[in-house]
This record gives sequence, structure tokens and C-alpha cells, in this order.
Amino acid sequence: MKLINKNITLFFVLCFLLLNGLFAQDAPNRTVETIIADALVQLPAESLESYNNTMSSLVSSGEEGLISLVQRLRVPDTQANEPVEFAINGWINFIYNDPPKKRIAANALAKTLNSSIDNQVKAFVMRQLELIGTDAQIDILEKFISNEDLSAPAVQALTALQSKKANSTLLRNLKATRDNKIKINLITALAKNNYSKAESTFLALLNSQPSEDLYKVLIPALGAVGTKKSIVPLRQSAETKNFVYDEVNSTGAYLKLLERLSLNKSKDALNETLTLLEKASKSGRQDLQTAAAQLLLLNSRSNKNQLWTRILESNDLVFLTNSLNFYSPFAGKKKHNEIISKLSTTTSHEAKEALIYWLGDQRAESAVPVISKHLTSDNKFVRTASIKSLVKINNNNAINELLSQFKRNDPEVIDAIAANLITVDNPILSESLFSVFPESSVEGKLAAIDVLVDRQMINQNPTLIYNLINSKENRLRTKALSVLKSVSTKENLSELFDLLERAEPEHIKGLQDAVISSLTFASKKEQYELILSRLNGSNSKFLYYDILAAIDFPEVPTKLLSEYNSQSGKNKVAAFDAINKLKSFDTVYTLLDIARKSNNNTELSKAVSTCIDLIAKSNKNDEVKALYLREIMEYAQDDNQRKAILTQLSNLSSYKVILYASQFLDVPALKEEAAVAVMNATLSNPDFLDENTAKLLEKSSKTLDNPDAVYQREAISKFLNENKRNSPYVRIFNEKDIIGWKGVVGDPLTRAKMSATEYQNVQVAADTDAKKNWIIKNGVLINTGTDKNLCTIKKYADFELLIDWKLFSDEASSDAGIYLRGTPLVMIAKKDGNKTGAGGLYYNIKNKSEPSVNADEKLGEWNTFRIKMIGERVTVWLNGQEVVNNIVMENFWDKNSPIPSEGQLELYSSGGKIAFRDIYIREIEPIEPFKLSRLEEKEGYKILFDGTNLNQWTGNTYNYVIEDGNIVLNPKAKNESGTRNLYTKEEYDDFILRFEFMLFPRTNNGIGIRTPMTGDAAYVGMELQILENDHPSYQKLKEYQFHGSVYGVIPAKKGFLKPTGEWNYQEIIAKGDNIKVILNGTVILDGNIREASKDGTLDKRDHPGLLNKKGHIALLGHGTEVKFRNIRIKEL
Repeated sequence: MKLINKNITLFFVLCFLLLNGLFAQDAPNRTVETIIADALVQLPAESLESYNNTMSSLVSSGEEGLISLVQRLRVPDTQANEPVEFAINGWINFIYNDPPKKRIAANALAKTLNSSIDNQVKAFVMRQLELIGTDAQIDILEKFISNEDLSAPAVQALTALQSKKANSTLLRNLKATRDNKIKINLITALAKNNYSKAESTFLALLNSQPSEDLYKVLIPALGAVGTKKSIVPLRQSAETKNFVYDEVNSTGAYLKLLERLSLNKSKDALNETLTLLEKASKSGRQDLQTAAAQLLLLNSRSNKNQLWTRILESNDLVFLTNSLNFYSPFAGKKKHNEIISKLSTTTSHEAKEALIYWLGDQRAESAVPVISKHLTSDNKFVRTASIKSLVKINNNNAINELLSQFKRNDPEVIDAIAANLITVDNPILSESLFSVFPESSVEGKLAAIDVLVDRQMINQNPTLIYNLINSKENRLRTKALSVLKSVSTKENLSELFDLLERAEPEHIKGLQDAVISSLTFASKKEQYELILSRLNGSNSKFLYYDILAAIDFPEVPTKLLSEYNSQSGKNKVAAFDAINKLKSFDTVYTLLDIARKSNNNTELSKAVSTCIDLIAKSNKNDEVKALYLREIMEYAQDDNQRKAILTQLSNLSSYKVILYASQFLDVPALKEEAAVAVMNATLSNPDFLDENTAKLLEKSSKTLDNPDAVYQREAISKFLNENKRNSPYVRIFNEKDIIGWKGVVGDPLTRAKMSATEYQNVQVAADTDAKKNWIIKNGVLINTGTDKNLCTIKKYADFELLIDWKLFSDEASSDAGIYLRGTPLVMIAKKDGNKTGAGGLYYNIKNKSEPSVNADEKLGEWNTFRIKMIGERVTVWLNGQEVVNNIVMENFWDKNSPIPSEGQLELYSSGGKIAFRDIYIREIEPIEPFKLSRLEEKEGYKILFDGTNLNQWTGNTYNYVIEDGNIVLNPKAKNESGTRNLYTKEEYDDFILRFEFMLFPRTNNGIGIRTPMTGDAAYVGMELQILENDHPSYQKLKEYQFHGSVYGVIPAKKGFLKPTGEWNYQEIIAKGDNIKVILNGTVILDGNIREASKDGTLDKRDHPGLLNKKGHIALLGHGTEVKFRNIRIKEL
């Protein structure tokens, strides 16, 4: 089947990714069911572009396609429905802004409501019509209003239309129904649409002694749609609750009705509101007084002046404050003056505060003088109101009144004013600040500087700051130096350097910041050179190190390290401190260089703490973080630092972390952190569980002693019970000697020519050299600089290898690497430099030799390999990054033969010093190659895939990989082959092909025969379907699209596939134009392609390659998982 692999994630849906990219082949003129099946497999996907392509294709299936999607929904199989619902939701969103397509979709959905689909599906359809429905669907939706199960979604869909016809339909059904539940739905809908014609019906229901539930919706509904006829009923309802807000919200409905009518200039509403105001005043109901005042302001018939007088005369502060706020849109200068007058006479601090805030909100410029008098009020809240209101008024007088307070010596007032001036937008602010500055108190000057700096105005008068540097007032001098950076430019640089040289200790930081600011005019290199020129000529070099540290320039760490190594005393300390202020991960390298030579415990402690912080905050992957955390552990100065390192290790997912942290399980002071690290690392990945890590987990479980220990033990127990133990990694270097290893004798070709005696003699000499040239120091295996290789005594077939390695910085001009099965080379280093990085299969010629990315760590630091070899294919991870992906490793010794099936591991150096440690290997049980039966041998069959290699195949060897003796399609792997298919290298005409395959949920694949290596095999050749027939996504396919069919040409019988997860046996016989498919012993297809296509194919498509005489056999990838095994062929 032609499924489009368009991996997209809907931008409006959060979900897990189901697929990853292969290469889509979107054939034109596909059937509707094919289009749908393709889309269901692809969604959700990974990019917006691909999503748009897939949805565009899906929508192209039109009304028929959407109806088919709806018909695929099943009840109660919600899991199977998920992809279908996802597709329908996506469809509706995709066409939402396309009116013609919306009409088509709405009509299609309406048609499904007339079909025999389940009510739950119909409810789903109605929810879609809420989004895209039109009046054309009213009649079909109306049929369901009386349906107990579907009334609610039908009413909601009609409500969403918000049309006259829809509202009329809802009202008509309200009058007709006797069902209380349906009435409630209809009343709610009509109220939501504010349909005033429903009022009389609502009132009639209200007067008919409605049930409690019905009453609860009628009251707010009348508030939403009522006229003056509803005033009395709603008032009476509110009065029964004493105008208190209750469950029915009678008071809210009553006030909402008055609000609506007031906006429409209703005289009845005005009279009702005046009556309400009087009642509220007499009863002291502040909330109702305020509500009534607001309603009067909304009604254009009301006398605003009378209301204003009432507000001003009120002694109720809540009413006064709220009513003034409501009155704001109607106030003018006259009203401002009346408030100013009231402010001048009132004695209440609370009233003053309210009046001042109101004047500020009104931007009442005439109020500035009276408000300003309150800046010195003895009430904090009045002062605050005055400051904020003057800032809001924000005319020149207001700003000057505020700044006049800077002359006083009241820090609280001055600071409050300064804080409010930070955001004020006034063109005279900077001029006024500079003007008032000479007359300001010290407190005022400090505040003025803060405002000028925060508003970035200070650079309008930098002289002010430079003059203050020499001030006799220490606080002003300190402030000036602290903000010097805000006014400093390249013109000040020379002066700043001079000031820095003679600065008091407490002023150094400000001057350094000013220098840094002044340097921004120059490039990073120029900044570096300028600082260097001053540093080299200074006796106080320590003054310049922090400035260097602030420059993001590659040479800085090296220069600071050089200064640290060459200086003493204060300069040395300052250089070290500056290094610790660097923010890049590269600082870790510099600090490690220091730590490796330092005997100063204080230095070491600080270096370790800085490294822990830098490593934790870096974006390095877990393997790299683990390498450096382990490295700094050696220099930790106390148990607190060791605990901190173990705590960071506990956040990492790495097998090596488990092994390393386990060393501390028996250290009393560290065992708790070690146990947590072992637990977290192991539980992070079930693949890490083997018999060794299981024992460490059990030991950690017993060790844990913290408030969460009970839960942690439960998690460990659950993990151990639910996950299988993998074959263990075995340590093959014991950190003490080279037992298990030997010197390398020649190469495989040389060794093959030796007699047993000759070989034994040479081996003795090689072992002697090995012991001399490979030494162990602190558990590390080191080649001392000779070209004598070391190899394992044991030979290995398939395996996974963990090994750390390090090149020494003074030995970088030699070749180094690791031989697999005695064959070179997973490269570590090469003499001519290693620009592409380590990990590549260096001697490959036909297959990729370079790593996909340079993942090397800095020369002289540790690196870690994980190397997996299955058959002839190798995958390499370097420092946690995949650098080689399932690439064939070629036989260096015999280019015409595959790599040996087993051989020794070999550590290689051409003469440079290199170190190895932590060498572990997990042997993977080799697959027994598939063999032909005697009868098949006799009949002339040959094997195309025996479970060990893909030597007879070409094409997509990235997604098609060997696992446990099977060809497995992994759609998530990155494909660099240029094709999604796997082809035989040879071409075949007539043949019998036998193989086994395993399906998974949604499997869609195919066997291409007599096909070229380009184009869609179903058309340029012939495709025999491999499909999980029973998956819901495929239920609407045409008969010629199911498993075993010659795609688009001859249908196969259904019903003979085994369940997913079980192996099927299939035989394909291609003889001339006759094609036969036998599945699990049953002939499911037996036809003649020429006869079947003489009057056109069933899919009405052009199949130009259908009658090809010969071509390749192909496994056709359509983006879903499948397995094949035991593939053999007999040519006829």
C-alpha cells in the first residue's frame, strides 16, 4: 500500500510521536480509502510542513473521505478511535478558514447523522458541527432534540449557529417538549444567544410552578433576554433572597436585566434603579448602592448631576470610592474642582486617599497644588496616593513638585518618588532632575542618580558623575563609581585605566565595570589586546583579570591560566578568582589544569565547587558530564564536595555512573548519595539492568536511609520485578595487570602462514614487549609510546564494548584506535590530524568511513566509547553521541571477503602515548545462520538472508537493520541512503521466493518484485502487499489493497494471517505472467497479471512496470514496523 510518511506534530495538539521519517511516495489518483489509510498511519507527525501536506491530501478525498472516516469510529473501542478522531479533528481545523471546504465538510457530517452509526459517534459528529455547521444542517439536528441521548449535543450545535432560523427552531422545540431536561438545555441555549423572543415563553414557564432545576435556569435566562416585563418577576425573586447572591443568582439576574435595559435608555429601568438606590441607602447595603449608582450612570435618561451630589454628600467611604470610579467617564473640570474642594475640607485620611487617587486617575492638572501639599502628610497611605497621582497627572508642575521633595532629607518619601519616576514618560524629566540636583540633599542626589541611570538618561550629562568621583561625601563618591559604567565611552578609557590604577579597594569593582562598558565599541579581539597592553605594563596586574574574564574571547582562559602560573601573591589569587568567574564549560579544562598541579587546598576547593556548578549547568550530555564529575572527584577537598559530585551523578543516565558510584557504597559518609546515584542511573534505563547492576540495586536498597527510602525501595523492587536482566558486561581489564591480554603477532595473513611452533615463539616475544610497553598506573592501562599493540586473548563475535580512552596532549601526532575482530579500525587519532573526530571506521572504502559528528573531548581529557558490533555492522557512540550508525565494517585484510565472524579486540597506537580504562564487554549471543533444508538445497534454492548479514542487499540499510537474526524495519532511525526500500543486489525474472514475516499493529509494507531501484515499486514494477489487515485504519481499503494482493491489480483472499507478534510463512511464485501467493499453507492469490490488466487495472491506475520481465526483489518501507527472516529464492 502507498502510505505517505509525513511525520508531523499538530501544532494544536500535544501528543506522543508515533512515527519518524522515511521517504514518502505520494502516488497520484489514489483511492479515497488509500488516502485515508495513508493519513491514519502518518498522523500525528513531526513537522508543520508535513502536517499540511498530509491534511491537504486527506481533505482532497472530499465528502466521501470524511464520511468514511466517521464510519470507522467504533464504540466503545476508544483506543482504536484515537487516530480516526485525531484525523477528523485535524480535518475540521485545517479547513476552518476555507468556506467552500467547510460547507462540504458540514454536509458530509450531516449525512452521517442519518446513517446507522452509534449515538456516541453521532455526538462526536455534532461537536464538529458546532465548529463548522450552517443553517443547512438545522433540519437534521432538530430531529435529535427530543432524543434523550443526543439532545444536549444537538442543542449545542444549533446554539453555535447563532442564526435567526436556529434560534426559532430552539424556541419552537421548547414550546413543544414536556421533558424537563430538554427544556433546561433549550432555555440555556436561547439565553446564551440572547434571543429576546423567548421571553414570553420563559415567563409562562416561570408562572407554571416550575421544578427547582428549571427555576434555576429560568431566572438567569430572563436576565439575559428579558424586557421590562421581566423586571417585577426578577425583583420578586431577588427580594425573596433579600438581594443576597444565592445559588439561583436571582439578584445577579435582576441587576443584569436592569443593566441591559439601562443601556437601551429604558425609563422603566431608570425608575426601578432609583427605587433600588433608595432602598439600599436606607438599609445600608453598600453593594446595592454601588450597583444602583453604576446602573444610573449607564442610563442616558438619568440625572447625573443629582447622582454626583449624592456621591459627594455620602459619608460611606466604600460607596464614595466605587461610585467615583464609575462616574469617571462623565467627570469634567467642574467635577474636578468640586473634588478638590472636598479634599481641602475633609479630615478623614481614608477619604483623602480615595479622593487623591481619583484625581490622579482623572489626570486632573488643576489638582496638582492641593495634592502636592499632601506629599508631607503624616499618613503613609496619603503620601503614597499623592506620589502616585502626581506621577499619573505627569505634567511639568507635577514632576517639579515631586522633584522638589529631593531637597528634603526624607529617605522614605524620596525613595518612593524615585521608584515611581522609573516608569514615568515626561520630556522634561531628565532636564528637571539635572536642574534640581545641585540643590538636592544627599538622599535626593542618590535617588536622582538612580532614576537617571535606570532611565538611561545619565549619559546626557556624564560630567555630573565624573565630578562626583572626587566628592568629599563618601556615599556620593561610591555611588558615582558604581554607576560609572553607564556614562563611560571609549573617550574615557584612558582616564578610567588611570583611575583604576590608584583606586581604593572598595571602588575597584565599579571602575572595572566602567572599563568593560567603555570597551564595547571594539571587537572582542581588540578588547583583549587593549587590556593586555595595560596588564603587561602594570605592577597591579590583579586589577585587569576580572576585566579579561568579562570578555567572551577564546584566548582568555589560556591567558588567565598563564597569569596564574607565572604570578604570585595578590596577582596569582586574582587570576585564579577570575578564572572561576568564567561561564563557559571550557573553564572546566582550565581549572582541571590548575587542580592537577596545585597543592593549595583552598584553591582546590574553589576549583571543584566551580566545576560542579559549570558541569551541572552545561548543555553537555550525560556521558560527558559523568566523565568530568568523575575527574574532579579526585580533587574534592571534603565529603561535602564528594556528596555534591555524587548528587550530580545521580541526575545522569549512564551505565558507567552505576559502576563508578557503586565504589562509594561502602564509604560511611558517602554511601547514601552513592546509593541514590546507583538507583537513579539504573532505573533511568531498563537496558542497564543485568545481574551485576541488579546486585548493586539490591545493595543500594539496603543502604538507603532518608525520608523517601520506603518509596525508593518500592521503586527498586518494582523495577527489578518488571524488567528482564540483560546479559552482563564483563570487565576485561582488571586495573592491576594485563591478564587476559597478549601482545599482537603480525596480522591475520602473517599469522596464517606461521607454523604452530613459529607462532608460539613469536607470541612469547610479543608478550614480553607488551608487558614492557603497556603499563598500569592508578588502574589505567597506558601505552608508553611504542607501536606495540595489545589484544585480548579471547576472541569475540557479536558484542557491545564500553571503553574510556585518552590521548596525551604531547602525543597527538600518531595513529591510534581499536581493532574489532582483529580488523582495523575504529579510529581514535591519526597522524595528519583528526578534524572529523574519532569513532569512524577509518579503513572503509565502499561504506562510510568518517564519523557523522566530531564528538571528541579536548586533547588530554578522557573520552568514552560504546561500540556495538552485530555481524559485520558497527554502531559507535562517542561521549554519548552516535557517530557511526549501523555501518558495514570492511575487511581490511581481504577486500573481497566480509569481516571475520569472530576475532580479538586490539588496542592500537602507532607510537603515541595513549591511555585506556574501564574496559567492559557484553557478549551478544551470535545468531545461528539460517540453513536450507536438504530438499531446498537439492532443488537449487539459495539464501538471500540468513540472519547474519545483508551482503546480498542494498539500499536503505539504515532503517532496515538486523536484530536477533531478523531484518527489522525501524522507521525512527535516520535514513541517509536516499531510498526507503531495501533491494536485492541481483535481478530476478521467474522464481519461488520463501520467507517469514511478523506483523505489528498498523504494519504496512510490501514485497516488490521485478522492480527497478528507482520509482514506486507498485507501478514501475509490482508490489505484493504486506499488511495487518485487521487494523481499524485499514478497514475501508479496497479488496486489491489487502495483504497478499498484487497491489491495484489482483486481490488476495483474507483471513489467513496469524495475529500480530507471531511469525507467518509465505511463498511467492512468479512464473511469466502468473503470480501465486501461499500464506501459511493456503493459496491466497493465484492469477495472471496480463489477463487481470488487459481491460485496465482494478485501481484504474497506470502500472507501466507490471509486465517487466525481470528486476530486483525489494522490501518496501511504508513507515511502520515489520520483521522478516529466513529469506531464500529458487530461480525458475
